[in-house]
Amino acid sequence: MRILSFDIECAGRKGIFPEPEKDPVIQIANMVIKQGEKEPFIRNVFTLDTCAPIVGSSVISFDKEKNWLDKWASFVRDCDPDIITGYNINNFDLPYLLNRAKTLGVKNFSYLGRIATIPSVIKETMLQSKQMGKRENKSINIEGRVVFDLLLILIRDYKLRSYTLNAVSFHFLGEQKEDVHHSVITDLQNGTPQTRRRLAVYCLKDAYLPLRLLEKLMCVINYMEMARVTGVPLSYLQTRGQQIKVVSQLLR
Repeated sequence: MRILSFDIECAGRKGIFPEPEKDPVIQIANMVIKQGEKEPFIRNVFTLDTCAPIVGSSVISFDKEKNWLDKWASFVRDCDPDIITGYNINNFDLPYLLNRAKTLGVKNFSYLGRIATIPSVIKETMLQSKQMGKRENKSINIEGRVVFDLLLILIRDYKLRSYTLNAVSFHFLGEQKEDVHHSVITDLQNGTPQTRRRLAVYCLKDAYLPLRLLEKLMCVINYMEMARVTGVPLSYLQTRGQQIKVVSQLLR
């Protein structure tokens, strides 16, 4: 199985959380790995404006945001992953990209799935289960691929003090993210190819850590086996409670 992990960076305005109607997406880092292998066989970063080269990763630069969002969607369709993962991609990265592409009028962006005629749409859902309580969540259909958000899995399966990627990586892997504060992202983007390289390295690390965590915690294997035993799709294991699994198993 091919797993794509990605992370996006946005150039926000000072003190305001980025909004897809106004703030551009400036970088997307992608890592594609085959399930069970140690290292990703594709490592690249799509950047807006020029960027100095990074050893071991290919840097793909564009002048216009519209062009490179279109190219990124083509890249996803070409590498054809079975699982799309990342950190908080359900509630931030994917909705942001879809809304941004809609704002800019990128025609074929929302067709990220394997069925060419069905676009990916954002649905607001309310998750409610005895174990988790009530939570608002976004769900995005990508036909034929499983959106496997690592943050949802960690919240479900582990009691931690903090669920930031930094804290989680330190807890399980003993590693931390590259040191770039979100307030300087816009300044780095507006600087030189070297400052954009620093941002790209940070972005690549953010795409790599979820893959390391998936392997370390064996999330994909555990969830695949749970789906096999209970007879529910992988997506249900992230967003639904315990009852659906019990009923499905009893039915079978």
